[in-house]
Formats: sequence, structure tokens, C-alpha cells
Amino acid sequence: MRLLQFNDQGYPSLVEQYGENIPLYGILSHSWGATDDEVTYEDLKNGTGIQKPGYEKIRFCAERSIRDGLKFFWIDTCCINKANFTELTEAILSMFKWYRNADRCYVYLSDVPDPKDPTSTAESAFPLSRWFTRGWTLQELIAPSLVYFYSRTGQLLGSKDSKIEQIHRITGIDIGALQGHDLSGFEVNTRLLWMTGRQTTIEEDAAYCLMGIFNIHMALYYGEGRQKALGRLERKVQKSLSSTANESADRMASRWKALDSSISYRRTPDQTQSGSSKISILSPAIVLRQLSGHAQTVRGVAISPDGTILASASDDKTIILWDTKSGLALRTLEGHSDRVCAVAFSPGGTLLASVSDDWTVRLWDMVSTASPMILQGHAANITGVTFSPDGNSLASVSDDKHTRIWDVQSGRVVQTLEGHSGWVSAVAFKPDGGVLATAAADATIKLWHAHLGIELQTLRGHSAWIVAVAFSPDGNLLASGSGDSTVKLWDPQSGEVLRTLRAHLSWVRAVAFSPDGKTLSSASADQTIALWDPQSGEAKQKFEAHSNSVNAAFFLPDGKSLVSCSVDKTIKIWSVLEFLAS
Repeated sequence: MRLLQFNDQGYPSLVEQYGENIPLYGILSHSWGATDDEVTYEDLKNGTGIQKPGYEKIRFCAERSIRDGLKFFWIDTCCINKANFTELTEAILSMFKWYRNADRCYVYLSDVPDPKDPTSTAESAFPLSRWFTRGWTLQELIAPSLVYFYSRTGQLLGSKDSKIEQIHRITGIDIGALQGHDLSGFEVNTRLLWMTGRQTTIEEDAAYCLMGIFNIHMALYYGEGRQKALGRLERKVQKSLSSTANESADRMASRWKALDSSISYRRTPDQTQSGSSKISILSPAIVLRQLSGHAQTVRGVAISPDGTILASASDDKTIILWDTKSGLALRTLEGHSDRVCAVAFSPGGTLLASVSDDWTVRLWDMVSTASPMILQGHAANITGVTFSPDGNSLASVSDDKHTRIWDVQSGRVVQTLEGHSGWVSAVAFKPDGGVLATAAADATIKLWHAHLGIELQTLRGHSAWIVAVAFSPDGNLLASGSGDSTVKLWDPQSGEVLRTLRAHLSWVRAVAFSPDGKTLSSASADQTIALWDPQSGEAKQKFEAHSNSVNAAFFLPDGKSLVSCSVDKTIKIWSVLEFLAS
């Protein structure tokens, strides 16, 4: 299987992957444009195609995958060498499996406008999208467990789960099939009905795109025509059924004939890592509590200053407040209209800040149940938030490439920091409150004078998007985590890289110091957490923490416990005292 990743120069490159150890990857589903508009395998090999309209889909899929902690992604236009018929055949026969095994599928609807536009017709355009009429998109909708729909501007429209009833009405596909039930449990006639009215660019694909739906493999004979291809598929399906007690041969033959007349076709113009792992996964860490309550990915967590309350932010648009001792859910905060990306407690613990893809910052009063203060000013998804040490200010970072500093009492923007050339994804105040660090997709960290908004210096050293930054408690170290799978420790005074820590096999999603500053934690999309001695750069431990990407890992105030959250929808509290002493 050939996957894509962005190289150090910011361009897509092809990576061969073999065997069973295929890394986590995102996958694109889309409607093809004109053939000459799409970026091909040859384009990527030759370093061309960047000017083609289809390149935007590559960038879209890359950015979505990166946002979700996935280093690799797959796109049918350019990951297959279609000039090699053997490779093309293997790819078509494997297509259903590749979509099924993808960590998530991104559906790009080029004919659905931006839903955030006040004049948008996105709601009415969604069910009319051409994507729902294509033959190959049938399996691309059914096979993956996680499917997310996006407008032509890259705005999230919803997921297969959230829109399941509407998708059922649009396509006629049984809800059980959309939920991932074994397709062999659905009658042949039922599965054939799902294809009714769909189109394929090449007529034989009317049969070939159904092979995954029926778990059938057969030779590809482009040029044989639609009827012959469907006939061969019909015979293969009948042969595969040892018993057809529920379906007579006559009924199936009638359905195949009806399908033939209803389908139309149209002809139209080695997992790499910087450095090698220095530590292996040792004995399992001890889970003190596992908190389950979110319906989707848990994107971030925050701990109250006294350590009694844990807040979790989720793609399900909610924030849950938990009692850290009992693990009981205390309260659910609702109000955001899109996924909640991050949360942060004020130094006094009386306020909780949350940021979302709905472009707002919300300030929640932890004492009362009053409606939150809503701060508006960003022009895109907001990815990170933190309070100043004195609690009077709040900093937020966004895909609009800006950092905004807010006055907590009035909700007024007091500083807008501009300078990054890519999405700003992480932010941290130095403990003395005088310096603010921001990290971005341009692979840089910028240090700012927090009160004057003046850029002090730019730190360069990572080779990919930086998604996490944290100051040590004494302010003498700055840690960063990146898509290049490394953690770097910096001298914030000189801007010098002191150490590069290598142990993870994928994106480092979060970094955090222990309260005493003697341990650094890093959380990764490789499903592990690593603990480091920041002075020596030596690893104390690395353990498998979740069954999917770990999005955050932070120490509790007692310094003896660690909390983590994941794409697997759970939050875990770990005992790490044993590792700190090792």
C-alpha cells in the first residue's frame, strides 16, 4: 500500500508500506473532476501537479489528517500507479479493505458551500451533492467506521453517525449497514438496491465497485462492457452463497436485471522516523480510573488547581466536569455548536475557558450555573487556550494564524499577535507571565512580550507542524512536540535547542512538565505516553496508554498522577509515582 505524507519541505511524498504493520492513516473520498485537473501518481513522482485544481484536495486531506494526529493519508488519484495494470487491479481489489481499515474517512463535497456563510445553502445542498450519486462512493460511505463530511471550503458538515438518519433517507442504505454491521447479514437484493441510480465514469466499474459490498474478487476486463461485468459479478455472488433459502434465483436475477437498467455511466474529460527509538514499551502503567462518557474523540483535558476537578473537551461538542477521586461526572457543559478543541482552568479555579471549531471562546463560571461569557473575534477554528499566571488575561490561538489576548473581566481583545505563516496550534505563558510562546503549522515557535505584543524571537528546529508547547515551572526550559515525532527542549533565553528527544513513532500531540519540573511527559498519536528526565534527556518510561491516538497527557497537582485523553473517547488517570522514582 502506498501512502502519502508531507515531507520536510512541505510537499506531498509517497511512502511504500508493506505487510500487516500499516500505520494509522486518513483516507479521502471525493467526486473526481476533469481528468486533467486531478494530481496523478506521475505528478507526485515528477514533482509536478501543484498548480492543478485537484491539489487542493491533497492539501485538504493532509491538513485534516494532521489535525487528527495522523502522519499518513491516502488518495485514489495519486497513490495508485494506474499505468501499471497489475497495481491498478490490486488496488481495486483492495479498495474496500483500505477504506475499512482507515482511521477515518474525509468526504470532500466540492458542490456544498461553506455552512458558516450567512447566505449559505449548505443544508439544502448536502443531500443533493453529486457524491451521493457515484458508484465508488457507495463502499467509501459504508466501509469506514468514522466518516466526516466537509464543504468545499473545508468546514465540517457532520459525521456519518450524526447524519445517519438523513444519509439513510438520501441513499436508501440500511442504517445497520451504515453502523458497520456485517454486510453478509443483508440480502443480496437489499445490497443491490443501494446501487440503484448511481453512476460510474467507466461502465465496467458499475460491477467492479460492488466487489467489496459482496466480498467478491474477480478479474478486471476493461472493455468487456457493463452487462458482461455485471453478469460475471452475479455468477460470483451466486456461487459464494451456499444456501439461498431467503432469496430465490429468480428474485436475484430480476434484481440484477433491474440494476443493469438503473445504473448509468458517464465518460468525462517504510514508516520513517527522525532517529530511532531509545526506549521500548516496558511494564504496563497502572490505571487508577477510566472515565467514559463522551460520544466522540476527547480532544483535551484540564485539571483544576486543587486537583479535585477534571474538565474534558470533546468532538461531541460538550465539556464534562469530573470528580478526580471518584471518577464520577459532575456536570456537562453544553453550548458550543462544533467540536470543543481545548479547555483551561484559571489559576484560582473559578473559571474554565473552552475553545471550539465554532470560532468562539467561552468562559464558564465554576461556582454558578450562569451562561458562559462568549468571546468572539477569531475568523477560523480555535485550537488552543491558556490563562495568564495572574488570571487576568486569556490567550487563544487559531487557524486564522492569529493569537488573541483577552481581558478576562470585560471579554475585550487587548492584543492580536500576527507573524506565523501557518495555523497556530498551541500557546503557553511563561510562569512569570512576561512571555508568551505560540507554536504553528509553519514549524516555528514564537516568543512574545505578553503585555506589549512584541515578537521577541522565533525558534526553528522542528521539521514539521508543532502542536504542543509548555514551559517548565521555573521558566528555564521550553518543551515542544511536533509532527516530526520528536520532543525538543529549548533555552527560552537564547532560543537554542538543548536536546531532541526521540521515542515516539508518530505525532507528538502534547507535552507537560510535572509540578516539580523534574519530569516531562509527551503524548503521541502512536498511542503511547513517554516520561523523560528533562535535565539529561533520558527516558524514564514509555507505555501504551490508549487504543488510539493520545491527544493530551498532563500531571495532576500532586505530581504522582497523570491524566490522558484519546481518540478512543476515554480519559484515563494513571499512577506514575513508580516511574518517577526509577
